[in-house]
Amino acid sequence: MVFSSLGRQRPHRKKEQRLSPVQILILAILKQGPAHGYDIIQQLEKRLGSKKVKSGTIYPALHRLVEKELIQGTHVLQEDGPDTVEYRLTRKGRRILSIALQNLDAEWGVQDKIWTFLGSTAGERAAAPLLDWTVRERSPIGFAAMKHRCKAGGSCSEKHIDFLKQYRSYLEHELKWVTRRLKEMKSSDEDGGGE
Repeated sequence: MVFSSLGRQRPHRKKEQRLSPVQILILAILKQGPAHGYDIIQQLEKRLGSKKVKSGTIYPALHRLVEKELIQGTHVLQEDGPDTVEYRLTRKGRRILSIALQNLDAEWGVQDKIWTFLGSTAGERAAAPLLDWTVRERSPIGFAAMKHRCKAGGSCSEKHIDFLKQYRSYLEHELKWVTRRLKEMKSSDEDGGGE
């Protein structure tokens, strides 16, 4: 049993299967039909535009999805090259993908309603400090809501576009820091400094 904050007991629910964004994308691709790992990478790169999708991200995600029984991998013998694995969505995978997409849709809807409410209640001028705080604090929720609002063809002001540009710049800066840090850690490990 799990106790709520008020001390009352509530039944413990079975742990949900949490999926990463990459896993959701893989399931969505496999919903269209079976595919090899390389095909999945190609489809993701095509859909994500300039983003490079690395096999070191995709193949571990595929293995985790197989372990969770959301996809099934079948070895395919090749005469003129290395054998491959063809992945296909299982019935359980289809169900979990459907739930994950419903949850994402609900989350976007709630975020959009929050921003619409705040904007309409406070007015654009009064909401400006909230927008400025969102930019300063690099709020992922603010980013997601504004991105969704602009993509959906809603009212996307110049301030929203500026925020999205600033957020992208911030993320690029953070990614460079993480990349440097990982290289330093790898170098330290190679020099015998790691465990």
